[in-house]
Amino acid sequence: MSKITKLIIALCLVTNISFSQSDTTSSQNISDIFDRIAKSLKNFQLDTTDAPNDKITKKIIELRSLRGGFNINEAINFKIEEDKQKNQAPKEALEKLAIFFTSGNGKRWLDNATIWIYRQHFTYNELKQLVKFYKTSAGEKMATNFPVIMMQSLKAAEIIKEIFMQQQKK
Repeated sequence: MSKITKLIIALCLVTNISFSQSDTTSSQNISDIFDRIAKSLKNFQLDTTDAPNDKITKKIIELRSLRGGFNINEAINFKIEEDKQKNQAPKEALEKLAIFFTSGNGKRWLDNATIWIYRQHFTYNELKQLVKFYKTSAGEKMATNFPVIMMQSLKAAEIIKEIFMQQQKK
């Protein structure tokens, strides 16, 4: 599984868990989430064809712009920058990858693929409701703070994992 796939799965899990305010997630629910994610990835068919220029696509583009700018494009850029700092690949190759995902075919293909994915999961009315939410003060706050909340939650999980691993060594 690629690092980007792992990042996306982690983002999905944190998104699902972070929207819940109470600790009602049972091991069965977590298993269901993993099963659903695994099944969706197994059956996933990449579609990078141009999305139709219709009201649904326009609403998806609007929604993605309202979500604080932190979407899959920015997550990939964040991961590439992290890899640069960790020297996990030649910086020149990572620079080319960053340019690929921020311009030309890479950006267009990813944007089109993401639009097609949204189209599979949301109706036009649902997209309108999401846009309406993200235009409220609570939605704006969620869009602004969610990336930080998500990354802090992942960091918390890393720290807790380390504590657990240290306890297991004792």
